[in-house]
Amino acid sequence: MNYRVCFAAYLRRRGRRDATVKSYVLALAEFCKYSGCQGRKRSLCKRLAPGQVEAYKLYLLSRRGLRPSTVNRRLSALSAFARFLMEKRRLSSNPLELVPRAGRKTPSTDEIRTSWEGVQRLRAEAHKDVLNIRDRAVVELLYAGLTVREMCGLKYEQGWSPDNNTIKAGERPVSLHAGAITALKHYMILRPILRGGYLLVGAGPGCSLKPGSVYGIIRRLARICGIKTGVRDVRLAGYAAEVYGFSPAGISAAVAA
Repeated sequence: MNYRVCFAAYLRRRGRRDATVKSYVLALAEFCKYSGCQGRKRSLCKRLAPGQVEAYKLYLLSRRGLRPSTVNRRLSALSAFARFLMEKRRLSSNPLELVPRAGRKTPSTDEIRTSWEGVQRLRAEAHKDVLNIRDRAVVELLYAGLTVREMCGLKYEQGWSPDNNTIKAGERPVSLHAGAITALKHYMILRPILRGGYLLVGAGPGCSLKPGSVYGIIRRLARICGIKTGVRDVRLAGYAAEVYGFSPAGISAAVAA
């Protein structure tokens, strides 16, 4: 696979302007040159690890002397490329989401771990209410890495079966951890008697779940736990644990998977 050609086609399918496509492809070529991966599949995916991209950001700022706005455009190009690789199932998550843009503070590993532990407390709180199975499914799908938009757009008729460890969010297949699979199993017992064509039912158009409701669910649970945890924290926590090797020790068995 010629990644640069396929990436350009991917961008055009999404309505990107020719100038943007050219800029993003050039940014990818520059990153490949910097990292020495020469566009090879395995090497390129490995080089997109958060630590490697953070080092590249610092190289552009300190060694190349580029302005933060220019560096951030390069990072946006790599983020778009990571989303392309996710659609192709070459990456499970977008590494660029763990790399702060130039001009923003880079959190320490301890700060990232504290955020991760807060998310585990929030997940545990969601599991306490055995009757509120929809909200538990919302939390676990966010933890699996779905965006709010993707989750609210999931269609019921496209289906999800208990023997399936992935769910398709648009064109992107998303792997589900054990907690998400269990939460969906419980929710699907109730779903057949609910109205609308969306998997997660709410008060939105066509009985869809409103994005604002998702943010409200996380705010409510965070308030109960006494923590400052938002939707983005929940979305990135699972991937952060994978990258930084956080152990589930001390975490409730209900959410450890």
